[in-house]
Amino acid sequence: MENQSEKKLKIDDKEYLIESLPDEAKQLIAGLRTSDIQTNMFQDTLKLIAISKTKMVEDLKIILKDIEPISANNQ
Repeated sequence: MENQSEKKLKIDDKEYLIESLPDEAKQLIAGLRTSDIQTNMFQDTLKLIAISKTKMVEDLKIILKDIEPISANNQ
């Protein structure tokens, strides 16, 4: 009976027991995990920046609502 706590790698529809892989493969898997973590972190950072930018535009519009524009429509 297979131990369910053994970590597996699935790639190209094939499964491998991570512990049975050579050290080089384990290092690459660790690198991929680190890449995934960093990618998720940067995606979250980009989402926060986008939210901040939207808020700044909203705040700017509130400030500008009582200021006379130089033209109502530039077209």
